[in-house]
Amino acid sequence: MTARAFLLDDVILRVTGDDAREWLQGQLTCDVGRPAASDAPSIYGLVLEGTGRILSDAWVLDDEGGLALRVPGHAADAVLTRLDRYIVMEDVELERDGRRVIHLVDGASEGIATPRLGAGGHDLLVPPEEVEPTLAALAARGFVLGDDAAWERARIDAGVPRHGVDFGLDTLPQEAGLWRAVSFQKGCYFGQEPVVMLEHRGKPPKRLVRMELEAPVAPGAAVQDAEGREVGRVTSAAAAVALALVKRRALEAGGIQVGGRAPRALALLGEAP
Repeated sequence: MTARAFLLDDVILRVTGDDAREWLQGQLTCDVGRPAASDAPSIYGLVLEGTGRILSDAWVLDDEGGLALRVPGHAADAVLTRLDRYIVMEDVELERDGRRVIHLVDGASEGIATPRLGAGGHDLLVPPEEVEPTLAALAARGFVLGDDAAWERARIDAGVPRHGVDFGLDTLPQEAGLWRAVSFQKGCYFGQEPVVMLEHRGKPPKRLVRMELEAPVAPGAAVQDAEGREVGRVTSAAAAVALALVKRRALEAGGIQVGGRAPRALALLGEAP
């Protein structure tokens, strides 16, 4: 299997101070109450608004005397603003870290274990001046350097949703199938109430699905039910594989179509615990 390397647009945010871990535990959906296990140092979580909708996703790790969040570049300013607003009397410092993120997949075992595309996968955190030499060294070792289009194909094939594309401020975690990013055993965190209420008292009104179609489709294409009524939209696509956000009742009724044709395969993203 060919090893691949992708330079991501993630921004690293550092959280330091004596109260950093306890404070961050109350800000994220995932459990960061103790240092992560050495064999799986990255923890996947979400930063929510008070409504329970998703401001950003984040990969968290213990890093050089504090904790580091890797968040999508487009969401970094909003995450900093939201987190900073809830530092009151705690000994916590927030700052950007200039390092860049290179993700390695398919057989690469160096770096920080971060399963972005499913099982496996590692992140390298690299100072800006070392990015080009690092990419050159990886290429010399046989890594294929992937561009943005290749990354999109890989994540859509793997059924991995992307913040700002497939989910965001109009989406609850369960609608995006992101149960893996939420701990229902830890204590309180910001935005928790709507998430827990939905989990115990209802069902997500819409769900993200992965579809294999008969023909290529573009993001924004309508998803219809058997009667031709629009029940969702394609959120991202790579050729004839697409992710779409669709009304749950329509999925339960069956007969989903895109462009007048039923998908060859359709699966919900994520599984409830």
